[in-house]
Amino acid sequence: MESTLERTLAQLPDAPGVYMMIGDDGQILYIGKAVSLRSRVRSYFQDSAAHAYRTVKMVERVVDVRTIVVSNEIESLILEANLIKRHQPAFNVRLRDDKRFPYLKVTNEPFPRVVFTRVVRDDGARYFGPYTNAHGLRELIDLVRIVFPLRTCREPIDGKRKRPCLQYHIKRCLAPCVGYQSEPDYDVLVDEVVLFLEGHHDALIARLQNDMTDAAEHYNFEAAARLRDRIIAVRRTIEAQKVVWRSRVDMDLIAVARERGQACMQVFMVRNGKLLGQEHFILDGTVDATEAELFSEFLKQFYTARSGQLGLDASMASDIAGSPLALRAARDQQSPVAEKERSRRRNSGAEAIPKEILVQAHPDDGSVIEMWLTEAKGQRVRILRPERGERADYLRLVQKNAEQNLKNFLAHQEAQETASATALTELAAALDLPEPPHRIECYDISNIQGTNAVSSMVVFVEGRAKKSDYRHFKIQYDKGPNDFAMMQETLRRRLRYLRADADRPPVADGDAAGAAIEAQARKRDRFHEKPDLLLIDGGKGQLSAVVEVIREMDMIGIPVAGLAKENEWLFVPGNPEPIALPPNSAGLHLVMRVRDEAHRFAITYHRNRRDKAMTKSVLDTLTGVGPVRRKRLLTVFGSVNAIKRASVDEIAAVKGMSPALASHVKAALSG
Repeated sequence: MESTLERTLAQLPDAPGVYMMIGDDGQILYIGKAVSLRSRVRSYFQDSAAHAYRTVKMVERVVDVRTIVVSNEIESLILEANLIKRHQPAFNVRLRDDKRFPYLKVTNEPFPRVVFTRVVRDDGARYFGPYTNAHGLRELIDLVRIVFPLRTCREPIDGKRKRPCLQYHIKRCLAPCVGYQSEPDYDVLVDEVVLFLEGHHDALIARLQNDMTDAAEHYNFEAAARLRDRIIAVRRTIEAQKVVWRSRVDMDLIAVARERGQACMQVFMVRNGKLLGQEHFILDGTVDATEAELFSEFLKQFYTARSGQLGLDASMASDIAGSPLALRAARDQQSPVAEKERSRRRNSGAEAIPKEILVQAHPDDGSVIEMWLTEAKGQRVRILRPERGERADYLRLVQKNAEQNLKNFLAHQEAQETASATALTELAAALDLPEPPHRIECYDISNIQGTNAVSSMVVFVEGRAKKSDYRHFKIQYDKGPNDFAMMQETLRRRLRYLRADADRPPVADGDAAGAAIEAQARKRDRFHEKPDLLLIDGGKGQLSAVVEVIREMDMIGIPVAGLAKENEWLFVPGNPEPIALPPNSAGLHLVMRVRDEAHRFAITYHRNRRDKAMTKSVLDTLTGVGPVRRKRLLTVFGSVNAIKRASVDEIAAVKGMSPALASHVKAALSG
């Protein structure tokens, strides 16, 4: 019988596009691009083909191939880079944690703001980054806000505000919200910010000096003093930058260092002949990859991120949207008012692309990458491999930085792994476990006299927090403060997923379709991973309550322990005596760190629920009065007490309120 893979290979189109290799668990193993999908994909499965060891192991696991057809090779390059960033396939070369890199964003709206963001969109805003140091970026944003008094609030500037906020009084904003600053004047300030961030300091200082002279000539000495202070701050920043080129050249110098199966890419960003910044990136999936392949994958992913997915059409962009990260960042990304077209400015992503990119090894598809970057920037971009002269000398300096950063990373990684292994081994010996616990789950309860009760579940894998697996529970038990009953409810809700997995019939050998369905079902279950240790925040009482649930659900094979806070003693079922780990042991520090993280996660969720409960008003409980009507009532009357004093006719006069609903509101508030 013909397999799914054979049918797919027979129907592949002879067109450019992107292909995704799919494993038996539905996971994407590898993403690539091709001028001809038919020829490229089928070449992986030819018996006579000579592949690298990594490719051979990948092909062995492939059960299906998905393809996306595009118009040309440049579109396939952009789509490939974005899909790799989203799915992080195991067999691709990829930037480690690239989705987390922060950017500085100058928003695209009337009276733009400077904000910190981790999501790049092609929304007309200006993005600067990525930065590997979030703390350093926040300091840069603080500096920008001090030197250039841009607004920080998200309120729409509609002329309704009567007086400025504190930012105006401390000279951090010129109050455009109350009309103290016009939009053209504000736009001049935004242009100065962009010049500053792009490194065009000479042009910026010349503009500021002209403005300062003009202000002084018109006896506006207060404005002249502010401009003088701004010039001083910009010059201090310039002094910290190193001039590395006599000519005013814009280029990125990129070098790689490799050791012990790891690779580090170092990027020096030179703008206008000055070293504007440097970043390093650790790459995953680099075993057996050539330097040409490393540079190819890095350039695509790095400049796709910096240019904001330039070149993607709506159908492609929809494929990479909707991630939890994008949803989490939506509040900062959204403009409170309509976007503003700034036609006099170049595309926001074009600024991030230099005219020259110097590399150690020319990428495999360098000509396609050059065409893509040239199209994105709007002028010729060249990828060069210098072999002698000043450029080659400076590139060797970049490589030395890459080697040092990789050495630091490996040393830190080795120290972490050693400490984690020691802690897990000590913990296993203390609790008499058969082997060190790979996955530890810890639970904690948070409430005030039984109100707004919540519980938390935190997960540590190999001694490190795995925050994507954290969960919190809104406790349904409502019979007063009872931590034991609440902990039992939490464990029942968590262990029922493991019970369902245990009751599910096994898949027959050779049933590939059944195995795929099983894998998808397990993937949808949030708690299908079985823990090697359940850690409970509490002593004998909490532990006994949890043991009851474990026996009730026939899950007695899962080790469980309680950690009492008073003496940091561990308790295990069947042993009335506490287990005291040495005060300075790595095992004790690990369980304390896990317990403290569970407590932090629980109390944070509890505070959020409590704060929301405290801000509710009587209007929240009224049938027929939703958020919009509630806001209109409070806008018109100012408070709930004022609504109580109003007549039915006055309430009915509010937009959206009918006489019947007004009578209902009046009766409910008066009662």
